This record gives sequence, structure tokens and C-alpha cells, in this order.
Amino acid sequence: MSAYSEEDVAALNRVVETLEAHPEDIHKVELAELKRWATQAGATFASPPTPQEAPSPTTAQAAAEEDDDASEPDEERWTLDDGEPTEIPAKAGEPSDADVEAAMTAKGEAAELYGEGKREEAIAKMNEALTHNPNNAMYWGLRALYHLEGNKPCAALHDANKALAINPQNVRALRVRGTVRRHLGDWAEAVKDLGDAQSIDYDDKTNETLKYVQSRATQRHKRELAQQEAKREAALKRQEELRRQRQAEAAAAAEEEEEASRGYGGMPGGMPGGMPGGMPPGMDAIFEDPEIMAAMQDPEVGPKLSQMMQNPMAAMGMMNDPKVGPIMQKIMSKMMGGGGMPGGMPGGFPRGAPQGGAAPGGASAKNARSAAQDDLD
Repeated sequence: MSAYSEEDVAALNRVVETLEAHPEDIHKVELAELKRWATQAGATFASPPTPQEAPSPTTAQAAAEEDDDASEPDEERWTLDDGEPTEIPAKAGEPSDADVEAAMTAKGEAAELYGEGKREEAIAKMNEALTHNPNNAMYWGLRALYHLEGNKPCAALHDANKALAINPQNVRALRVRGTVRRHLGDWAEAVKDLGDAQSIDYDDKTNETLKYVQSRATQRHKRELAQQEAKREAALKRQEELRRQRQAEAAAAAEEEEEASRGYGGMPGGMPGGMPGGMPPGMDAIFEDPEIMAAMQDPEVGPKLSQMMQNPMAAMGMMNDPKVGPIMQKIMSKMMGGGGMPGGMPGGFPRGAPQGGAAPGGASAKNARSAAQDDLD
């Protein structure tokens, strides 16, 4: 007898089919034992999907703003696609007694038809009443109500506006317009219309609608304040970034100016370590020589040349240097034409110093230093 019933096999097959369609389900807690067994049997699974990060407050806020108008069920949101109602021609002056009587008769018939559920016929009779007396706010408000009950918000809004233009305190028109605005998502305007109507004639049903639109108007106001604050913070951030950018540009310009004022090699006078006594004659020719300028940038040659420029006596020990000697010869050849070496030694090196580099015929740096010492004694 098999240890697995038909129900067990069927259930296992359903699990396998589901995993084939959704392999990431193997990482679910309820399948932990199956995953453990399969892993021990040598199966490997892809890493579980990384949970999506929660949207940032800014992103969430933007999404909420976009979805705000669509947050209600579709049947709670209206559009004004029913078109304008039948236009009633205006009349100058007060209506005649005959017009007033005809209008009242038509209005009464409209009320009877409306009570019988015949809205279209009621609206047609209100058209007659308004034709006789177009300056009656009550008639406009009544036709607005009939349009509203007939699911014609555009026509209802039109008639409510006409009634309120004649009498801003027409309660029926205020309620009709407030209701239309509520379903258009014009929360603040709906609060005003319904609140004005309640202050004139309190109504329980209208009060429930008013509470709802007040809560939505408050939410929208908070979002608008949050948007304004976000824009203000963004503007401040941009200003701070611009300020830092200007500071960085000014600092870079100042650094470039300072670098330029230091001259070649970044040292006063153009030589590493500085040049005492200013710019001696002939130095301009040195700075025009690319080989000399390259040597000044050499970390092995530059410091020695600096030492030589500050202490010409130190040049005696550098003449045999394979890098420094040739550069010194070139410098001396240019300096001789300019009146002497820096450091107050006109005419070049002290008496007895070699004038053309290393002593010929095997003369050593030691002999050069000895000659210089004799001269000093």
C-alpha cells in the first residue's frame, strides 16, 4: 500500500505547478520545510527577490497628489459632459401680470410632473415658467434641482449660477451648486456653498455632505501647504548650492591668481626655494630656456639649483654632478652676459673657480674647493 494518498499526490502536483510558474515562492515561510529538504538533496535556488524600497516622502506625496482626484469611486466623481440647458431669453423690465400668472401656472404643473417622476416633462414646464419670468431666482433654482436629479450636473450648475446671480441667498441653488462642486472635487468651493446654505436653512442631509467636503478641503489645504514648503525648501537648497558654487569658483580663481603671482615652479622669482635680491640681469634668458626650466622642475636638480642661487659658494661642490653640472654651465653662460650670478657675485664665481664647468685634465671638486678656501684666507 502506498504511503501517499491520491489527495497527497494531487496537492504536491499543485505545489509543483505553482512553483514552476512562480519559482520565487520557494522562499515563502510556509514552504520552508520543502526548501530545506530540496536544498539537502542538492537543489539550488535563486536569491529571494529584494523587497522594493518604500517610496520616499516626496515621491509618495507626489503620487498622492496625482491620485487624489481619483481616490473616490467612479460613481462619486462627475463630469460636465451633459451640455448646457435650454437657453431662456432675457426680458427687460418687470414681467407683466399675465407673465407672472403664466409662469406660476407652468411652475405648478412642473412640480406635479416631477412628483410623478416625469423629470423631462417637469423641466420642459420650467422652461415655460422661465420664459415668462426669467428674473425669478426660485424658478432657476427649481430647474437646477430637476437637472441635478436627472443626472445633468452641467445644466444644474448653469441654472444654480443663474439663480444665485439674482439672489445670492437662494438656498436651493446653494445646495445644488455645492453638491455639484462636491462631486467635481472642488472641495473649498463646495464647503462655502453648503455652509452658506446651512446658515440660512439647516438640513441634516446637507450637513453630512458638508462634513465630508470639509474633511477633504482640509486634506487638500494640508497638501498645498506641504507643496509650498517643499518648493520653498527646494529654492533654499538651490540658493545654497549656487552660493557654494560661487565660493568654490572664487576660491579657484584666487588660487590661480596666487599661483600665477608665484611665477615658475611655484616659488618667488621663478626658482625653487626663492631668489634673494630680486631678478638679476640675464635671468629672463634663463626662464626662456626650456632645458633649464625642465631641470628646475626635476626633484633632484631643483633643490640644488636653489641652494646654488642662495649660496654661490655651494656651486663648487656641484660642478661634477652629472645632472646639475651641465645646467650650471648653461646658467653661467647666460648669466655672464647679464652681469653676474645672483647673490652679489658680479662676474660669476670667486677667483680660482672654474668658469666652464668641471676642471679639465682631471681637476677634482676638492681642488676647486681648496682654491676657493685659499681665496677666502
